[in-house]
Amino acid sequence: MDARTFQACSYCDARADRAGSRATANALREYMTRNHVAITVNKGDVRVTERFPDENVNTGRSCSVRARAMGVVASVTMLPGTVNLGPQGVVYIDEIQNAIAVGSVKHAFTVNLSIRAYFGAKIFGKCRRIGRKTCSTDGYSEGTNKISVSIQASNVLTECIGGREHLTFNINAKVVDEAIGKTYKPVQVGKKRSCDLRVLKIKIGSMNSVVQGLATKYTNTGKRFNQLRGSRLVGELQKKLGVQLGSTVSIKLNNSNGSPMTCQATGRAASCKGGRKSCPSGFVRVGQTANCQKYNGTRRPSCRGGRVVPRRYGSMTLYWCYMPMV
Repeated sequence: MDARTFQACSYCDARADRAGSRATANALREYMTRNHVAITVNKGDVRVTERFPDENVNTGRSCSVRARAMGVVASVTMLPGTVNLGPQGVVYIDEIQNAIAVGSVKHAFTVNLSIRAYFGAKIFGKCRRIGRKTCSTDGYSEGTNKISVSIQASNVLTECIGGREHLTFNINAKVVDEAIGKTYKPVQVGKKRSCDLRVLKIKIGSMNSVVQGLATKYTNTGKRFNQLRGSRLVGELQKKLGVQLGSTVSIKLNNSNGSPMTCQATGRAASCKGGRKSCPSGFVRVGQTANCQKYNGTRRPSCRGGRVVPRRYGSMTLYWCYMPMV
């Protein structure tokens, strides 16, 4: 670890967590590459189900037939039985997220729904309902998702133990399944179920539009992430990392040249005595300083233990309460 990273890991606040997560992820990627370590994800751990609200189907008729898509359930599953994720697929954008293993995996998208058609006729100028019919249909498509494993370090601090610098933190990992929308083929409607839309007097194009729209909600939002947390997956992560997720670990540190990092009083940031620092409830941190602020509008606060900061805006005076991190 270089001096700048060590300094950042010694700040006793969120900056230390970010630096510690980045340093840990870098070290793990190097270890996994050197020792050919992969993280195995099973098909049973990758299944995401979501319900969508009912919505109207455009039939092109205002009275003779109206329709609604009901009981809409979309699910996504991984197609291979297992997949091995490794550091070889990690690119710059993944490094920013502290990813240690990445893989592109084929997925299947399925949406199941019922179509209820209401039949009517105009009687004395008013539309009267005279019957209804319901049938089930579905939509199916295949595409590629990116599954990534990222390291999260919290409560990061540096400690001097036996004359040697250590990095101590709580370790966790996050597995994310992200749809790559452009890889998904157009949804095929009615691939696995028979729902004769002609009997319901519904245009097939209208039904296609509804199902395609539901698929787009999943594949093309651009920010569609699903966190995976199956028991087998957690066990696999703990096995490969060699620690229990959420546990506290303490790692001996080396200098950039590989020599042991001995304890030094100079150059060390806050020692975190008495615990890490944070802002009081209702306050937010001021940039990268050790101060916190709370906006109080036009009323001057009492601000016990801190100081009042007034600012003039035209004829108004606005007030903030500044408090030190504790």
